[in-house]
Amino acid sequence: TAAFLRTLCENLEDRVLVLTVTSHPLFLELLRDDDRKVLMEQTRKKGGVNLSAKPLPSFYDIPASASVNVGQLEQQLIRALDPRRIRQILIELHGLAERPFWRVNGKWEVPPDYVGAVLAIKDGLTRDLVYILTAKALHCISIKDFGPARQLFAACLELVTEFSPKLRQVMLNETLLLDVRAHEAAAADGSRERPPPDLVSRVRGYLEMRIHDVPLRQVIGEECVAFMLNWRENDYLTLQVPPSLVMNNPYIKLGQLLASTCKELPGPKESRRTAKELWEVVVQICSVSVQHKRSSDGRLGLIKQRESSLGILQRSKFITFIKKLREPLVLTTLISLFVRLHSIVRDDIVNEVTAEHLSICRQPAVGNLQSATCG
Repeated sequence: TAAFLRTLCENLEDRVLVLTVTSHPLFLELLRDDDRKVLMEQTRKKGGVNLSAKPLPSFYDIPASASVNVGQLEQQLIRALDPRRIRQILIELHGLAERPFWRVNGKWEVPPDYVGAVLAIKDGLTRDLVYILTAKALHCISIKDFGPARQLFAACLELVTEFSPKLRQVMLNETLLLDVRAHEAAAADGSRERPPPDLVSRVRGYLEMRIHDVPLRQVIGEECVAFMLNWRENDYLTLQVPPSLVMNNPYIKLGQLLASTCKELPGPKESRRTAKELWEVVVQICSVSVQHKRSSDGRLGLIKQRESSLGILQRSKFITFIKKLREPLVLTTLISLFVRLHSIVRDDIVNEVTAEHLSICRQPAVGNLQSATCG
C-alpha cells in the first residue's frame, strides 16, 4: 500500500494535491519518514510550488453569502428582457428566499384592472413571473419598443393559458392593444400601409366581446375605436356595431356619430341628421355646470363652476380621445364643431351653454359644420 501511494504521488501533476495526500494521517502511518522526505524532495524539484504552504481552497468551494446572491440576482432581474432569462432568475431567487419578488422594482406597474387577478395566483413563482412579464411588456410599449413587448406577452400568454382562461383573455387583449399601437406608430412615422385584415377582425372582435368576468381596460376600447376611424372603417361603425354596444360604450357611440357624419357629408344637407346629434353630444361634453348663491344685497354671485355630468364622456377623456385621431375628415368635422361652440361661449365663458342657446343657435351651427367640413 505504501509503495502504491508513493508511486501515485510521484505521478500526480497537481502539486497541491500531492501535499494534501502526503499530509493525510493514513499516509504518514504507512510511509516511513525517510521515504516521505525523499518523495517531498522529488516533488519540490518538479515545480516551484511551496509545499509547506496550506492548499488554497477552490473558488467554487467558498460558500457564497445568500444575501449577496439575492441582491445580484435582483439586479439581473430588473435589467433582463428575455422571458426565459427572467424565468430562470426567478427560479434561482425562489430557491434562496421566500418573498414576493414582483416588488423588487417600484417602477413595475400592472394596471389596477388586472392586479387582483394576477395577485390571486396561488403559486408564488408563477405570480411573480406573470406580474413581471406583464409590467415589463407594458413598459416596452410605452417607449414604443414593440419587439420585446411582443415576446414578453407571448411568453405570458403561454404561461397563463395553462391555468387561467381569464388571464389568457387579458393577455390577448393587451397583445391586441400592442398591435394597434405598433401600426398607428408606423402610420405616424409616414407609413401608408393599411392594417392587415386579421388586425381589423381582431379589433372588431374586441369591440363586440361579451365575456363578463374578464377585466377590461378602457384604453383598449378607446384606441380600437380611434383605430377604426383613422382607417375609415366607417361602414362597420355605422352599420355593423351591435346597438347594445352603442348604448353601453361611450367611445363606440362617439365613433359611430363621427363615422356617420363623415359618410353624410357628400350628400344633401337635408339628410345630415347625424350631425345634429353629434353637435348635441359635443356641447354636452363641453358644457359646465354653474352654481350660484344670493348675496346680502339680493344679487346672485357665482360660487362654483364644474364639468357638467350630462355628457357621455368627461371632457378630459374626450380630449385624450381626440388626440389619437388623425383622419383628416374626422378632424375637420371636430374643428368645425369647436369653432361654432367657441363663438357661442366666447362672450361669457363662465355661463352654462343652456337650452335657450341651443334652440337659437342649433340651425346656424349645423350649417356652419356643413360648410366647414364640405370646404
